[in-house]
Amino acid sequence: MDSKARDTQFSHSSPQPPLRFDATPGSLVADARRLVADAESVVNQITGIDQGKASFENAILPFLNNENLALRESLVIRFYRSTSPRKDLRDASDEASKILTDGEVDLFMREDFHRTVDAVQRKAEALDPEYRHFLLKLHQEFERNGLGIFSISDKQRFREVRKRIADLERECLKNLNGQTEGLWFTRQDLKGLPDHFFHDRESQSTTSLADGTRTGEADAGEKLWVRYKDPDIIPIMKFATNSATRKKMFMGNESRCSQNRPLYCEIFVLRDEAARLLGYPNHAAYRTHYKMIQTPAAVHKSLLDVREQLHDQRDRELAILLELKKQHLEESGNVVASDEKLFLWDRIFYDRLLKEKHYSFNQPMLAEYFPFDRTLSGMLRIYEDIFHLRFITVQTEANMVLHDSVTMFSVWDTNDKNSFLGYFYVDPYPRDGKYTHAGHYRLQPGFTASSGERHYPSSWLNINFPYPTSTMPSLLKHEELRRLFHEIGHAIHNLVSKTKCSRFHGTSVDRDFVEAPAMLFEKFLWQPRHVRELSYHYSYLSPEYLASWKASQPATEGLVQPPAQLMEQLIEQLVKTEHVNDAINSVWKTWHASFDMAVHTPRSHDEILKMDFQVLFNELRAEITGLAGPEELGQGFDWGNGFAVFRAIVSGYDAGYYVYLLSQIYSTDLFQTTFGADTMDKEKGMRYRYQLLQPGGSQPEMLTLMNYLGREPNADAFRKEHGISG
Repeated sequence: MDSKARDTQFSHSSPQPPLRFDATPGSLVADARRLVADAESVVNQITGIDQGKASFENAILPFLNNENLALRESLVIRFYRSTSPRKDLRDASDEASKILTDGEVDLFMREDFHRTVDAVQRKAEALDPEYRHFLLKLHQEFERNGLGIFSISDKQRFREVRKRIADLERECLKNLNGQTEGLWFTRQDLKGLPDHFFHDRESQSTTSLADGTRTGEADAGEKLWVRYKDPDIIPIMKFATNSATRKKMFMGNESRCSQNRPLYCEIFVLRDEAARLLGYPNHAAYRTHYKMIQTPAAVHKSLLDVREQLHDQRDRELAILLELKKQHLEESGNVVASDEKLFLWDRIFYDRLLKEKHYSFNQPMLAEYFPFDRTLSGMLRIYEDIFHLRFITVQTEANMVLHDSVTMFSVWDTNDKNSFLGYFYVDPYPRDGKYTHAGHYRLQPGFTASSGERHYPSSWLNINFPYPTSTMPSLLKHEELRRLFHEIGHAIHNLVSKTKCSRFHGTSVDRDFVEAPAMLFEKFLWQPRHVRELSYHYSYLSPEYLASWKASQPATEGLVQPPAQLMEQLIEQLVKTEHVNDAINSVWKTWHASFDMAVHTPRSHDEILKMDFQVLFNELRAEITGLAGPEELGQGFDWGNGFAVFRAIVSGYDAGYYVYLLSQIYSTDLFQTTFGADTMDKEKGMRYRYQLLQPGGSQPEMLTLMNYLGREPNADAFRKEHGISG
């Protein structure tokens, strides 16, 4: 049954109207100020209560209820800065975000508020477990915001530093989201790229840039403009046969957003200062104190273990790629001395070539079987089946979405009398000012209002896949399939969660745990049954696409349309590539995590003042990945601007990028426990939904894991899957 037929049969009225994206620059700022004033008013009432009479009901519950209501609005206010097509709204959202953040800092530095919360905490009332957890987290907020600092001058300095860091982080993200830099290339420069890449560029040539800025040569007569965005970068690094083109693209991307360099430097220095004001030895100690991993020493040990365990395998994989490079260049008759090394701009290209040569893994051909719209529908059906859900397409009106390319769904629970769960938005294509990577936004939290009425969540999926054209749909490569399924997994976590408190809902969990549930879902895309059921050759979508496919073939005589679904042999070849270059890919994450920890664990404040972050970034990359960079060509290690485009460490993953490695361990353990025997086991799927996803952050995450697994999580399944002994 197709989606339209299912939608017709499933006619329910949503108990909660969808959001309206009708904000103005003035309303965003005004709403932020109102929310801050409302919170101050509630706290003023709370602090007027005699501490001996303060209780959870009269002192904490009013704050909790106000926070629930406020978060409905504040998440949307902040959301505009990363997604709105309008620059004035993005700028206003940025200003409003500053107002909200400054208000939060001021609130949790109020000593009278702290005394009231502390009095309730010491009473140790018998509370609902989620409320008890809320009180614990609320109490911790004060320590983390400087209430343990006794010196008045130090406390004021801490307040200034916290606000300055937040301002700098917003500015960095604004620069990254708003950058429109790129390069001009001739078609000869781009030799080797699949035909649909050029269709994409031609379709975008009619789209004007927000500020008209295009770096490089102005004469586009015989050249194509490519931007430092994933839909452009990844195909060039994978398919451009000219190494000079790949190097130029790599170096350009590593050197973009130069204005961020001093901002990142200041952030690192100020974070260290703030941590020391709180009594911590460094920022990483501050960040890990309340996390599952608890200490920087535990992080360093984990990263070192990964490096040591994968060192030999990494070297073997690099040797294979280098030999492949030599063979490839000898065949082309274009060998120079520098080709005795495997460079950073070679990694993705020869990874792709290895898969093609040894596994007959033809990425452009495989992508033809995964047109975006059809694939998205198939993925949602998988989630529907596992978790007893139903996604219904909503016919949108003015202001119901931010852009006309966004698709909106209402989501329903077929295991509970078709009850409403929330809304889900998919924003698939790049545009100026939009967050440039894939990501999930918790647009609305779920919670129970003081009236007992349920407020339902909304999730927004931000992705940047190639634009469709009149002759070609947006076609997804396998890593893009996994990325899409991963981000939908975050949305599912938000939609099926059910908590009383908005701050705990869905993906509002410890950073050490947040990626694990979504990483588990990536593993579905290595299962033959799911690859098969998602595949559908784009030439069957319409007569126009069939004609386009025929026109793209080198010869038309005896031409036979491909089978509608991928053949078993091709699926088997794809699945065999799951662990190809596993070690190289893992140490790539380890390098990022190691840099993150290095800049956040200086032995003294003086050390971080003298630290050359770009040199450290490049030195660690060379040491940990084993790949050569421009330093091997005599440029030293102070090249590029890579550390200042490392988005994660200014967007919540500071001293926390290690979670991507930790989550691989958790997700492999969870997958083998839950879906290892059968990914469509509905009984286990529902247990996973209710026991692991539904609690959100309403209880300690390790408790959630142990309740689900019946034991502490371990790395046994991860080691077995990756062939690691010990």
